[in-house]
Amino acid sequence: MTQPRSAPMPAALRAGRPAPHPARTVRCPHCGAAEGARCTTISGRITKPQPCPARIAAHAIQTAVCSTCQVLQTYPCRNEHGLETPVHAARYTEAKGTAA
Repeated sequence: MTQPRSAPMPAALRAGRPAPHPARTVRCPHCGAAEGARCTTISGRITKPQPCPARIAAHAIQTAVCSTCQVLQTYPCRNEHGLETPVHAARYTEAKGTAA
């Protein structure tokens, strides 16, 4: 008995899928997932559709200027003393705006 060949997914079904997260345009510093690939667990299993928090932060740093600390793209956020801090919420918002 031969197995039936699988048919390609109809365009109507494909159109209903949500777009991939914009953070997938950068390599994940946490799990090492390549650009465009979904994040994985340590054992290599693909995780939920949401990327690792470190990947979302890396995407914000690569794509957005921080309006809170006034640093340019590719530079980490700074506090009032010039020391590195976690990514500011305003930068995440700015990164979402550049992806849309």
